[in-house]
Amino acid sequence: MTQVSNSDLRDLVESVWSVQLGFEVLDAAGSIPPPPEQTLCGCVHISGAWSGLVTVRASEVLSRKVAASMFDMAPEQLAIDELHDALGEIANMTGGSVKALLPGPSQLSLPSVVSGSSFAFNSPGTVLVNELTFQCHGSFVSVQVFEARKSARADALSA
Repeated sequence: MTQVSNSDLRDLVESVWSVQLGFEVLDAAGSIPPPPEQTLCGCVHISGAWSGLVTVRASEVLSRKVAASMFDMAPEQLAIDELHDALGEIANMTGGSVKALLPGPSQLSLPSVVSGSSFAFNSPGTVLVNELTFQCHGSFVSVQVFEARKSARADALSA
């Protein structure tokens, strides 16, 4: 199993958010889970020498701030599609940065984004290898890295 260290993951998340958005991400305060609120989850798959996926979860409030920064619009003017586009791009940049840390060659999928107030994300055939949660603009952002189990990769290759 390939590891993505906490330090590397923290550095790349901080870089994506600060360089691309000008936002500061801080370590999450304490171990209290984020309050239930509308959430968006962007996901990109990595396939090749290393296979797995990277997810980025953020509250709708934070996703609005991200999209407002990207599209140079007021947060209240944004449609849900623009929020999905913005968080999908953050997931894509984060996944691309994770991919650069892993054995290659590999490819990155287009991002997918889901949203809702009560959903669970599940990726059969993978195992969580790292997860970090941050706070940004008074809200949370969580990044997860899942690696495909060897048997799942072998099954996919033989199909």
